[in-house]
Amino acid sequence: MKHSISILAAIAALPAALAAPLTNSKRQLGSVIRGVNIGGWLLMEPWITPSIFDATGNDAIVDEWTFGQYQDHATAEAAINNHLYSFYSIGDFHAIKAAGLTHVRIPFPYWGLDTSDGTPYIGADRYSRLKDAVGWARDVGLKVWVDLHGVPGSQNGFDNSGRRGDATWFQQQSNIERSYNYINILANEFSNPVYGGAVESIELVNEPAGFLNSQNDPVTRDYYQNGYNVIGGRFGVVIADLFEPVSSFNGFMTAPQYENVYLDAHRYQVFSSPELARSDQEHFQTACSEAGDLAWHSNNQHWVVVGEFTLAKTDCARYLNGRGIGARWDGSYSGSYYIDSCNAWTGNGDNFSDSYKDFLRQYFEAQTSTWEQGRGWFYWTWKNEEAADWSYSRGLQLGFIPQNPSERQYPNICG
Repeated sequence: MKHSISILAAIAALPAALAAPLTNSKRQLGSVIRGVNIGGWLLMEPWITPSIFDATGNDAIVDEWTFGQYQDHATAEAAINNHLYSFYSIGDFHAIKAAGLTHVRIPFPYWGLDTSDGTPYIGADRYSRLKDAVGWARDVGLKVWVDLHGVPGSQNGFDNSGRRGDATWFQQQSNIERSYNYINILANEFSNPVYGGAVESIELVNEPAGFLNSQNDPVTRDYYQNGYNVIGGRFGVVIADLFEPVSSFNGFMTAPQYENVYLDAHRYQVFSSPELARSDQEHFQTACSEAGDLAWHSNNQHWVVVGEFTLAKTDCARYLNGRGIGARWDGSYSGSYYIDSCNAWTGNGDNFSDSYKDFLRQYFEAQTSTWEQGRGWFYWTWKNEEAADWSYSRGLQLGFIPQNPSERQYPNICG
């Protein structure tokens, strides 16, 4: 595997025409992203497709790492490939386009490119399917963010990084160097004219957990600056906010030295008991209160895009907090307290009351109106097996997400 020194040296030697920023791709003010995540497809998550994990019959299989670790390789690979070829198709991309959306964000793990490191991860046909998806986006007229969602060592210890537990990506330089190589492979591939410029941006890493260690922030910021040089102006560059306020990135990687940089901020109000205890109005107000910061930062620093958010006001979706882990909402999560039963708040949506669907519609309008004070949003996620409040496509079917994302029933929701 190549190391960062050789990759960065190669980028420095690129012709000026290739290495120069793509200034013509710079988004104009007023041109907002309205998109969805293609979550749980190329990197599986137990709560998005619980049936795949339940079918193993092994409660110790809680993420992609253990999916390969505790099963026969051929059995696991067959299950993954069946999922890769059945969960998404070009039909989904046609539906996304028909819903008035402009972009898809596609989470992709490093082991889709490389399984030579001796880990249990299984590459299967992920990279081939990523190429297929970019081709679908080209054909239907969607733009793509390719998101390096899982990196060597894990950047946050969440199951959505591939491995639940420790996050050691920051601590080993070899992990960082390998990540440069992966984003370079992706940039090289999707620069190919066959893709018709469908890929707009590459996200250097998803949700790096700056809060875990005081050194994680400077390590990641150094990675961002070097990763920008690896991309070499071929695409927009997306940097995640490290779970820090957007203001903490003031003056970092800004124009004119850095062009076409997006700051990705994820906004959820369901992963702590105090957030879950908020009233409906408090949920709306919390979202709406960010409008000024997003607008100012997008006008003066980086374009801020809320790369993940949900309409859920509970953490009741099965396995949302991890396979085998309960929910804070009903007190089954260790250390939490009971707020209410989960029965009325999760499932395929057939059980949702009219008042709950009305809340979901208001919450959609409060959030998207606010996120569009920045450069826009990507909903998490387009579809899943069980949780309608996390599914854009199911929200369209049930009517709490509008067929036109700019339609407003509550135009004054944020005052």
